[in-house]
Amino acid sequence: MGMRMGFLAFLLIGSAVGWSAHYFYPGRSRQKTGLLGLCGLFLVGSLGATAGSYGGQALGLFQSGQIAEWLTAIGSAWLAGLLLTVIRK
Repeated sequence: MGMRMGFLAFLLIGSAVGWSAHYFYPGRSRQKTGLLGLCGLFLVGSLGATAGSYGGQALGLFQSGQIAEWLTAIGSAWLAGLLLTVIRK
Protein backbone atom coordinates (compact mmCIF):
# COMPACT_ATOMS: atom_id res chain seq x y z
CA MET A 1 0.00 0.00 0.00
CA GLY A 2 2.84 2.41 0.79
CA MET A 3 4.37 2.06 -2.65
CA ARG A 4 1.11 2.95 -4.39
CA MET A 5 0.58 5.99 -2.21
CA GLY A 6 4.17 7.07 -2.79
CA PHE A 7 3.73 6.78 -6.54
CA LEU A 8 0.50 8.80 -6.46
CA ALA A 9 2.19 11.44 -4.34
CA PHE A 10 5.03 11.64 -6.85
CA LEU A 11 2.51 12.05 -9.66
CA LEU A 12 0.88 14.98 -7.90
CA ILE A 13 4.11 16.60 -6.70
CA GLY A 14 5.84 16.04 -10.03
CA SER A 15 2.93 17.54 -11.94
CA ALA A 16 2.83 20.65 -9.77
CA VAL A 17 6.59 21.12 -9.77
CA GLY A 18 6.91 20.48 -13.53
CA TRP A 19 4.27 23.12 -14.19
CA SER A 20 5.86 25.60 -11.81
CA ALA A 21 9.28 25.16 -13.43
CA HIS A 22 7.70 26.08 -16.75
CA TYR A 23 5.66 28.94 -15.28
CA PHE A 24 8.52 30.63 -13.45
CA TYR A 25 11.05 30.23 -16.26
CA PRO A 26 10.84 33.46 -18.27
CA GLY A 27 10.44 33.37 -22.01
CA ARG A 28 8.11 33.27 -24.96
CA SER A 29 7.40 29.55 -24.69
CA ARG A 30 4.98 30.17 -21.81
CA GLN A 31 2.45 31.85 -24.11
CA LYS A 32 2.66 29.10 -26.76
CA THR A 33 2.03 26.15 -24.45
CA GLY A 34 -1.26 24.43 -25.14
CA LEU A 35 -2.98 21.53 -23.44
CA LEU A 36 -0.60 18.99 -24.97
CA GLY A 37 2.40 20.97 -23.75
CA LEU A 38 1.03 21.13 -20.21
CA CYS A 39 0.36 17.39 -20.22
CA GLY A 40 3.97 16.88 -21.31
CA LEU A 41 5.20 19.05 -18.45
CA PHE A 42 3.07 17.12 -15.96
CA LEU A 43 4.36 13.82 -17.32
CA VAL A 44 8.01 14.90 -17.32
CA GLY A 45 7.72 16.31 -13.80
CA SER A 46 6.10 13.12 -12.53
CA LEU A 47 8.72 10.94 -14.17
CA GLY A 48 11.48 13.15 -12.77
CA ALA A 49 10.08 12.90 -9.24
CA THR A 50 9.67 9.14 -9.49
CA ALA A 51 13.14 8.63 -10.98
CA GLY A 52 14.75 10.83 -8.32
CA SER A 53 13.03 8.96 -5.52
CA TYR A 54 13.63 5.42 -6.70
CA GLY A 55 17.13 6.26 -7.99
CA GLY A 56 18.16 7.63 -4.60
CA GLN A 57 16.77 4.56 -2.86
CA ALA A 58 18.60 2.26 -5.26
CA LEU A 59 21.87 4.08 -4.58
CA GLY A 60 21.28 3.78 -0.83
CA LEU A 61 21.18 7.54 -0.22
CA PHE A 62 17.93 7.37 1.76
CA GLN A 63 15.00 5.12 2.60
CA SER A 64 11.39 5.49 1.61
CA GLY A 65 9.53 8.20 3.51
CA GLN A 66 12.54 10.23 4.63
CA ILE A 67 12.63 13.96 4.03
CA ALA A 68 15.67 13.53 1.78
CA GLU A 69 13.53 11.42 -0.55
CA TRP A 70 10.92 14.15 -0.85
CA LEU A 71 13.50 16.87 -1.39
CA THR A 72 15.20 14.79 -4.07
CA ALA A 73 11.85 14.11 -5.76
CA ILE A 74 10.94 17.80 -5.78
CA GLY A 75 14.38 18.84 -7.05
CA SER A 76 14.50 16.24 -9.80
CA ALA A 77 10.94 17.08 -10.94
CA TRP A 78 11.86 20.76 -11.10
CA LEU A 79 15.02 20.00 -13.03
CA ALA A 80 13.14 17.78 -15.50
CA GLY A 81 10.51 20.47 -16.10
CA LEU A 82 13.18 23.11 -16.51
CA LEU A 83 15.13 20.99 -18.99
CA LEU A 84 11.99 20.38 -21.05
CA THR A 85 11.24 24.09 -21.09
CA VAL A 86 14.80 24.93 -22.17
CA ILE A 87 14.78 22.25 -24.89
CA ARG A 88 11.50 23.58 -26.29
CA LYS A 89 12.88 27.12 -26.68
